[in-house]
Amino acid sequence: MRAFLTLTTTLLLVVVMPTAHADGLKLEDILGSEINLDANLPTPESVVGLEVGERHWYHHEIIRYLDTLAAVSPRMVALGTHATTYGGRPLVSYAISSARNIARLDAIKAARAEMVNPETAISISDQPAVMHMMYSIHGNEPSGSNATPMVAYYLNASQDPALAAQLDDVVIILNPMLNPDGLDRFAHWSNTHSGKNPSPDSNDREHREATPNGRTNYYGFDLNRDWLPHQHPESRGRLALFHAWKPNVQLDFHEQGSNSNFFFMPGKPERTNPLTPAINQTLTARIGDYHARTFDKAGILYFSGEGYDDFFMGKGSTYPDLFGCVGILFEQPSSRGMQQDVVNGRLTFPHSIANQFRASLSSIEATSALKEELLAYQRNFYVQRKTTPGHYLASADGDPTRLREFVRLLQGHDITVEVLTKDITVGTQRYGAQTTIAIPLDQPQSVYLQTLWNEQLTFEENIFYDVSTWTMPWAFDLDHTREAVRGARTAPLPDDFLHASKALTPSGIGYLIDWRDANAPALLYDLLELGANVRVAQKPFAAQTIDAGEVSFGYGTLLVSAEIGKAIPAPAIARLQQAAANGLGIFSVASSLTATGIDLGSRDFHVLSLPKVALVTGPGTSAYDTGEIWHLLDQRVDMPITMIDSYRLAATDLSAYSHIIITDPMPMLADNTLETLKSFVAQGGVLWAQGASTVDWLATKELTSVVWRQTNEQQDQEQLKKLLGEEYVDRAAVAALLPERQPFAAAQDQAAFKLVRGAILEGSLDISHPVGYGYQDKQLPVFRRNERFMERSANPYSSPVVYTDSPLLSGYMSADNQALVGGSAGLSVDAVGDGAIVLGLDASTFRAFWWGTQRLLINAVFFGELLVEPR
Repeated sequence: MRAFLTLTTTLLLVVVMPTAHADGLKLEDILGSEINLDANLPTPESVVGLEVGERHWYHHEIIRYLDTLAAVSPRMVALGTHATTYGGRPLVSYAISSARNIARLDAIKAARAEMVNPETAISISDQPAVMHMMYSIHGNEPSGSNATPMVAYYLNASQDPALAAQLDDVVIILNPMLNPDGLDRFAHWSNTHSGKNPSPDSNDREHREATPNGRTNYYGFDLNRDWLPHQHPESRGRLALFHAWKPNVQLDFHEQGSNSNFFFMPGKPERTNPLTPAINQTLTARIGDYHARTFDKAGILYFSGEGYDDFFMGKGSTYPDLFGCVGILFEQPSSRGMQQDVVNGRLTFPHSIANQFRASLSSIEATSALKEELLAYQRNFYVQRKTTPGHYLASADGDPTRLREFVRLLQGHDITVEVLTKDITVGTQRYGAQTTIAIPLDQPQSVYLQTLWNEQLTFEENIFYDVSTWTMPWAFDLDHTREAVRGARTAPLPDDFLHASKALTPSGIGYLIDWRDANAPALLYDLLELGANVRVAQKPFAAQTIDAGEVSFGYGTLLVSAEIGKAIPAPAIARLQQAAANGLGIFSVASSLTATGIDLGSRDFHVLSLPKVALVTGPGTSAYDTGEIWHLLDQRVDMPITMIDSYRLAATDLSAYSHIIITDPMPMLADNTLETLKSFVAQGGVLWAQGASTVDWLATKELTSVVWRQTNEQQDQEQLKKLLGEEYVDRAAVAALLPERQPFAAAQDQAAFKLVRGAILEGSLDISHPVGYGYQDKQLPVFRRNERFMERSANPYSSPVVYTDSPLLSGYMSADNQALVGGSAGLSVDAVGDGAIVLGLDASTFRAFWWGTQRLLINAVFFGELLVEPR
């Protein structure tokens, strides 16, 4: 029976796949000709001058139509701008419902806060369900956003009584595009390359975007991986909108591979997060029944219950699952342009838009029908939650900036944060009053707090669509408690938490800057650019200060002093005053003579130079990896960098730069690039080589030396290749090395088991090494995403980050990989000539939220001249 149904659906697919009209997609292509519409409402074409699907619409065209419609329809109202992208584009949202609900929208919104407040009595019978409809968080998956003008028009203009009843049950928060910068980048690419006669050939340039492509935001970040850390403005605004409305259903419209068929949730059941309530997946499946009926009626092939998962709680379809909401993922096969020939026929952009339209309507129908159950689920999620007494504690001695950023992250998830009011010691760690945050476990968002804090080492299935762990206190390298602490005395967190503004006391000797603060690098760059004489301490000391008496300072402390016969430049003093007023640890020096350690005139203070960094980008590089570094240096360090496309590197005069950064995957480089890089390093440049393929390429080209660790299986495979290459093959030796025969169907899973898709490892950090400056704790949580492991440097002083003997803190790693990683190097420095090559296997600023290790790269940038190999 199943085979018969599949064949029938396939035949229908050929019949109903819409043809690309010269004027785009029309409602009758989807709903038939019998549509009763309000003729007084503007159509998309009447406002923008284009049919939906005629070409790719730009951000401003979509917003112009939706604003026009909202201004005249009683069913729709504009909710305003909730964020602005790095590229300056506004993110806007709209409410669509019955006229009755729109008239009482403020009261409905106010009731949402009461719905999730377990202390408040509220009747759910007279409340509508709220649905958050989000489109195209990946900008080059544009069928979602391009469907929104048609979706909005139909919901407002339709005179269908069934739809009118549904809109009385449901308030829709329409979020028409989640990534305007990426959407416009892709729209421009497709519209520029499609021509009058768009090519359906998958090899055509229209279907092969350049790097960076429209998937990512301005800096190359995947915004669908930023729900949990919300490091970017698009995500911060999106979370604020989510928590303001506390939706019952959240829809996340995507595109997938062109040769696939339509997908809707639920995903693979074994890959559901253990914190997700069972009723959530039950409701997901029941909503899926409505999608199935809609797509069966249209003869559209689809799949569900496989491939995708609900494990990582930081995507648009999984994030809501821990807030009493049901998240639904849609994946439409992508035409990657106007049309493309695929295994199912000719896939057109209008066809893709039509399917997103169908899924939008089936979701509204399902939410209306299941309204009472969805509201009851959300209410019970908060009322019946487990309550746990006590607090988690966290602190970051010397770095209030990093701790405040962690507080912002928590509060963005509607998590309550308090401040410790009395010192407490847990184990051997002392947590100080007024400098430690305390997060109560007994609070409405306790479930999401748990997923942020959890460590997980065992899994129902060891295959992951994304990372296998995301423990936030380790990401921020915080001193923190793993278990709840009872008896802690706390108070509400003040608005000016750890923001000790002070005036800069004049000093005739100089000023010391605490390098531990995450804001110190931006200050250092400004001071160097302003011509200040800045030195870095290579050893600890205790100095006499005018404003705080004797103060202890660690490795990496900065000293700003006057050059001989000159004063510190006035603009530099003004910048120091500004930093002090913003709470940065700056101390006025009373004497060059110190109580302990090196004196301020010691040769162990090194004079710093202004760095000039070049980042290799373009063909062959990853927009994710290069974007993370660009964002770190541009946004957080506030310094300019030069991005050089890989094919131009060999022809570029690199003597103008102090640093070259190359990331995984190893880009395509011209043959003469090797000599260019050799000369650059030999003459004093620093080459930051990030990722296993980059490190391996440098070693293969003999710019550096690396020894890779191998599993027994890998060693056997190498030996097997040697034996098979010999003239006379020892069959017995070959047979002994051959792996056991395995079923073909298991090959993909077996390969996935060997991957490291995202695990947290414990590194041992040399805090006296220049890349370790500013750290106090020698134990450093590191995020690992590859399964290559290198031996420590032959020089005993040149492996500043080494994994501990049993380093796995959280996440999945196979037993073979765990056996290899202990004691291997995560980061090594190879001095070559007058320069150095830094070999790093991990992304030190992973997705912009791994604040704990981003300092490693920053230190290599500012202290590059100190990266030598002691003899």
